[in-house]
Amino acid sequence: MLLCAITTAFAQNQATLNQSGNSQQAIIKQAGQNQALVTQNNGSSGTGSNSLTSSQAGFGNYLQSTQSGTTNSASFTQKLQGSSYAYSTQTGTSNKITSEQASYSGSAATATFTQSGTSNEATLSQADNVSGQGGTYATFTQTGDKNVASIKQGDAITGDGNTATITQKGNLNTAKLEQTGVLNMADLSQVGNNNVIKGLGGDVAIQNGLSNSLTISQNSNFNTASVGQSGTGNMGTIQQGN
Repeated sequence: MLLCAITTAFAQNQATLNQSGNSQQAIIKQAGQNQALVTQNNGSSGTGSNSLTSSQAGFGNYLQSTQSGTTNSASFTQKLQGSSYAYSTQTGTSNKITSEQASYSGSAATATFTQSGTSNEATLSQADNVSGQGGTYATFTQTGDKNVASIKQGDAITGDGNTATITQKGNLNTAKLEQTGVLNMADLSQVGNNNVIKGLGGDVAIQNGLSNSLTISQNSNFNTASVGQSGTGNMGTIQQGN
């Protein structure tokens, strides 16, 4: 196992890391104006089992990661003032992305995750910490079977203008959603059989607040969507079938 740790503080920081092989471990900690580019490749005959842990705190964060193989993991945290951007791509089986973002002072947080393969999992928690400003944006794309996508956005006080988009193509996939606040939008699309849309901690996907909108499209057969909206001026649309 090869461990690589990078720590930078209070500057305009840029970290680029390329690892090839199995059981690689990368740890990146940055404070300031940050950029991190990480590639973990399983090699010509490897399987993967690589891990990435990144923590960025500052006035504008950018993270881009690429992992291939099986049982890889990527964990991101981005906080403090300035816009944050996280882009992660995983190809293979049983891979996992876990991310936490917070936007402050009218800035925005953006996460774009792409997974291709089987039994992959992506989880994101985004908080808009200034009422009426900023906003968070999440886009998940999963291709394959038995994948899980989970998004939590906003809170009762400052959850304004958040957008969640989940696209899943395959069978036996699960999309989980919880949004709280004002003017939030969610677009969930599933193509395949036996797919499920539900909540983070229960059977019902939730939107709480004012003027939120939810659009669900499930194509093919034996799919299930369970959604609850509470508040004022919310709109929900569900389309199921071939």
